[in-house]
Amino acid sequence: MALALDLLKAEHVGVRKLRNHLFELLKENNPLVITERGHPTKIMFDYEEILELLDVLDELSDPEVVAAVVEGRKAIAAGAKGVAATDLIEKYKTKK
Repeated sequence: MALALDLLKAEHVGVRKLRNHLFELLKENNPLVITERGHPTKIMFDYEEILELLDVLDELSDPEVVAAVVEGRKAIAAGAKGVAATDLIEKYKTKK
């Protein structure tokens, strides 16, 4: 997930620097890990990325979705050929 990679690469910013340079940091539109005394306490992400993450979490709370993922992983482990994610996305885009 791109969000997890963004978090790993995120700049760590102390509270004082955040307070003094908030406008400049927000203009950069990069995720920020906000620290207090060197310890991470908060994370700032793009609004759209958080909405996407919440959608994924909602889907993963559905037992049918989880069962389908488990079944798919078993099938791939058994040698089944998967479908490219781009093909799947295009297939469902046209159905809407």
